[in-house]
Amino acid sequence: MAPEPTAVPDDVLAEVLWRLTPLALAASRRVCRAWRDAIDARLRGHLLSRSMRGIFINFTAHRNHFSEFFYRPSTGPPICGGLGFLPCKGIEFRLFPTEVADHCNGLLLCADQERREYVLNPATRRWARLPQRPPPHMPGFSLNAYLAFEPAVSSHYEVFVVPRLPAAGQSDGDGESYKDESGLLESEWPPTSYVLHIFSSTADRWEEKTFLREGEARGTVADMDSDPRYDRCRYHAVYWRGALYIHCQHGFLTRMSLSNHTYRVIGLPGAHELGG
Repeated sequence: MAPEPTAVPDDVLAEVLWRLTPLALAASRRVCRAWRDAIDARLRGHLLSRSMRGIFINFTAHRNHFSEFFYRPSTGPPICGGLGFLPCKGIEFRLFPTEVADHCNGLLLCADQERREYVLNPATRRWARLPQRPPPHMPGFSLNAYLAFEPAVSSHYEVFVVPRLPAAGQSDGDGESYKDESGLLESEWPPTSYVLHIFSSTADRWEEKTFLREGEARGTVADMDSDPRYDRCRYHAVYWRGALYIHCQHGFLTRMSLSNHTYRVIGLPGAHELGG
């Protein structure tokens, strides 16, 4: 009987595996459980590509918003940025194509004209459709969805639905207006607490979580309403080291900490000039 192979120490195995390309390293996870555990524990960050293969651009001036993928053929094998592999077929998809609503570390959050939402990887063409959102906690407010994904930490992702004030004269998609609420214009903004709907790919469902504000508010709802230059296309967010940084009205950010469910208002330089 042949002797059993001697186990390689984890630090030695990691020293060898980190020299592989991201694609070869990902394939090595399938060799055996010990290799998978070693890569996940020590080398998950090396699974990420170090080069940018292309960018998605949203075209919003047209009546029907749509997204296109741009890349340089010299950067390597071509990647098809089309979203035709999603289950949106027929004349409806051609006239009202799917739009990229947000992105984070290689994943895209997309939505079609029927308010169906998808999280997908355009490189592998793997996708998942999100369940229908629960009813909003703040009727009359607009809603923005943001994707949080850190592949160096976990293969799971979360989608945050954050309420925002519509621009002057706007209402939410159901025709309701936050101005219907008496006295709301004098309330401080952002509020003392946010009750957010968050989709977790781990649990595969929408959940409610409350984020408490640390520090002062930016102003009142009436103050925010006086800034007509901001529209929904400018409310971007960036996920960085366990926090979601969201661009808001009147040139400030909200930093939402996912670890302790708190958030803080961060003023931006020159923000006072936005009001004219």
